[in-house]
Amino acid sequence: MVLSEDRAYRVPHWMLPPLMNNRGSYIVSLGNVCRWLATQAEALGVEIYPGFAAAEILFDDRDAVRGVATGDMGVAKDGSHKPDYQPGMELHAKYTLFAEGCRGSLSQELMAKFNLRDGVDPQKYGIGIKELWQVSSDKHRPGLVIHTQGWPLDSRTGGGSFMYHFDEGWVSAGFVVHLNYENPHLSPYDEFQRFKTHPAVRSTFEGGKRLGYGARAINEGGLQSIPKLTFPGGALIGCAAGFLNVPRIKGVHNAMKTGMLGAEAAFTALGERRERDEIVSYTSAFQ
Repeated sequence: MVLSEDRAYRVPHWMLPPLMNNRGSYIVSLGNVCRWLATQAEALGVEIYPGFAAAEILFDDRDAVRGVATGDMGVAKDGSHKPDYQPGMELHAKYTLFAEGCRGSLSQELMAKFNLRDGVDPQKYGIGIKELWQVSSDKHRPGLVIHTQGWPLDSRTGGGSFMYHFDEGWVSAGFVVHLNYENPHLSPYDEFQRFKTHPAVRSTFEGGKRLGYGARAINEGGLQSIPKLTFPGGALIGCAAGFLNVPRIKGVHNAMKTGMLGAEAAFTALGERRERDEIVSYTSAFQ
């Protein structure tokens, strides 16, 4: 099945379910959006530390989260310190919001420590493989969005594709495979390459050039798999909590919105001279 916003493809927009109708929306590079947002945040005095992942959760004497520590740099394979060794840096906060994405290691630790998954369904996962292409001008159709389900997957394997035409001759194409597939020999990467040979798709890439590629895990459990969001000293936001809405194919939107809701809840708490308690107003705002 092909779901498209373009009349030249198989399903006209007026036949799409309302939740799939995105006419009038923008197609953007998320990397460019994040870079632009970074400049806006830094202009307001926010400190950003790109390239330094949080490696450890810090707790206070009440067992509330008091921040994170970055990983040590310059460590050899055997654990010894190389000449350029630098210890990690502790970042302390009154509230810490964890936005690690799908199955973030610290987020998983928090879920276990504070029993955040008690009473909710298990999470379900998929893998998404994506490529960015520069295509020929005669193949580029700015604003065209295509989603497919099924082929080349068999009837017992869930998944589908996406294609977005945007910017100056760019096409973002990808394929998602649900990780509960039964065939142990299935290769999601190879299924994506097979997808690109379909007669309705392959002509897009003829004469084009692949500019980049990547892959990532995806939360697919939905609303019933979202854990308790708050704990003493912080909260889970974005895909760390599993906010991807699969039927709407909306993950970034929910990640950004829950980040805003978490920030607003923390801001209100700070205005009340609170710190390192549970910002339960975030959960209420989300609900």
